[in-house]
Amino acid sequence: MPQARDAYHHGDLRNALVASAVRLIEAGGPSTFSLRGAAREVGVSANAAYRHFDDKSALITAVAADGFARLAERMRRAMASASAGRGDEFVAIARFKAAGGAYVGFAADHPEIFRVMFGECGAECRNAGPGDQEVETPWTLLGRALDALVTDGFLRPDRRVGAELKVWTVVHGFASLSLDGLVAAPTQRERKAALEALLDFTVVGLCGELPTAR
Repeated sequence: MPQARDAYHHGDLRNALVASAVRLIEAGGPSTFSLRGAAREVGVSANAAYRHFDDKSALITAVAADGFARLAERMRRAMASASAGRGDEFVAIARFKAAGGAYVGFAADHPEIFRVMFGECGAECRNAGPGDQEVETPWTLLGRALDALVTDGFLRPDRRVGAELKVWTVVHGFASLSLDGLVAAPTQRERKAALEALLDFTVVGLCGELPTAR
């Protein structure tokens, strides 16, 4: 398909291969696709794909990196939406819970990609530390949400230290258990209620109380 091959220039083929791998993994899991299969779906030769990725693992790592970027964007949008139109003093609480909800929602909507992100091939692009503060990641967005809780007086500064890992452990655990069918909430409404209760529980664990009115 020379026309398809000619359509990719200046790095577009790499992105197209990642998008192809995402589709194939979401359809059948990482074991069902190959680098050649991704190339075939895009309409290029295997040799063209190998110019961008050494092997299947390298492409899966790129899929994981893309997943983390999409997760960060989902969290950012959820936090922005939680802030919009709110003039009360609980914006920081709403943004914090929105970040956690977006994390769990992403896992539910993209279970195979979520598993790739936290599998062996995702380790290379996974960073459980502050990293580059100029780049938005799920970790840095969580950090900003926690900082806002301190600024607004909900979270004591001494309880802020190490809070990212504590929150991540709770929310990631809920997301993983949900994917494995171990959360006793068969309907969407029940799952939403269970998540809301978990986020309230996390706020109480951090702040010592669930702010309702002042």
